[in-house]
Amino acid sequence: MRACVVGAGLGGLLAAANLAKEGFEVVVYEKLPYAGGRFTNMAYRGFQLSTGALHMIPHGEKGPLGRMLRSLSAEVEIIPSQPQAMFRIGGRDYEYEELPSIFPLRDRLKVAKIIAMLKLGRGAGSESYRSWLERQIKNEIVFKIADSFTGWSLSLSASEVPAGEVIAQTRNINKLGGPGIPAGGCGGVTQALVEVLESEGVRLLLKQRVETIRRKGGVFEVLAGEKESFELVVSNAGPKATAQLAGEILPAEYRRAVSRIRGAAGIKISVACKKPMLSHSGVLFTPEARRINGINEVTNAVPELAPHGEHLLMSHQRLAGGADVKREIELGLRDLRELFPEFKKYCRVLAVQVYRNSWPVNRAASGVHLPPATPVEGLYLVGDAVKPEGWMETDGIAAGVEEALRHIKASY
Repeated sequence: MRACVVGAGLGGLLAAANLAKEGFEVVVYEKLPYAGGRFTNMAYRGFQLSTGALHMIPHGEKGPLGRMLRSLSAEVEIIPSQPQAMFRIGGRDYEYEELPSIFPLRDRLKVAKIIAMLKLGRGAGSESYRSWLERQIKNEIVFKIADSFTGWSLSLSASEVPAGEVIAQTRNINKLGGPGIPAGGCGGVTQALVEVLESEGVRLLLKQRVETIRRKGGVFEVLAGEKESFELVVSNAGPKATAQLAGEILPAEYRRAVSRIRGAAGIKISVACKKPMLSHSGVLFTPEARRINGINEVTNAVPELAPHGEHLLMSHQRLAGGADVKREIELGLRDLRELFPEFKKYCRVLAVQVYRNSWPVNRAASGVHLPPATPVEGLYLVGDAVKPEGWMETDGIAAGVEEALRHIKASY
């Protein structure tokens, strides 16, 4: 049976590798000249910058992505971050468990209760995470910590994320642990998956843009320069692009619903440092910064991502719709200079990357749960718009691929 995968981003590569392992004859079409999409590396002045995602996997080797890489025999070492995360408040860095100690006694018990509720997964509804917190406590630093976490991991404010989604994510963090850094960064994962495809005989066609997907005689006709027929199509191009490619074979109501899906946008700043700015490889959350939500320095765990003797610092900040991008970048740079007093002496900005519109952080904001199966039998979606509840970033993509594969196995 022949399967077509549209897009060689992380979701497409995972889907293609799994389908090939299941015995499908797989062809992958990718419009770019490289595989990986927003999850690979680009070399710049000796540094390995990422094309999109930060060089981190939310749950390290224990999450859906780590689990799937092992099942595919993709050779990727994932190094646990130590510590998982720190929070810079009042000029001092605190671990998550220490946060209650920063509050006055009247709020300390409330914060401890909130942490317990997040761990136990209780008290959620359809309300926003910010509204849910406001029912528990009235303390501005709590709200800033919440915005820092959701801004870093989801590129959304706490007011834009359902409380149930954050509680489910926290439950997964408590169960599986925090982030890990893949050896070789994002590109190390992509290269390992490409090698799996090669070993399985998958045709990976770069610079091949799919123009249309049509249904004829019980099969799909995919036009990408030449026309080929497939029994199964898995699209990693995003739901809106997929609806445009498939056109009227999808119901009009579905196409309208997909057109209303909103994504999430962000700004990443990559910085070269002649000495470490952080003493660890975990995330530094920055709730008191103007714009930056979090920072990591992955070269503390994977030094080969920078030239010998140098370090790669990467910050991320949420980008609100309609914001003045130039001003947002200026505020982010000001944050970096204030967070690190030695920044001017030891650091230089390598790149500022803006992720929005057709190249966003996520094509569907967290809390939007789009099923992988479309109304058309044999047409499925994977990628950052298809993340099951409680899964974020690349682990969310892998969890969405797992869900799609369950649907496919049940049908084929």
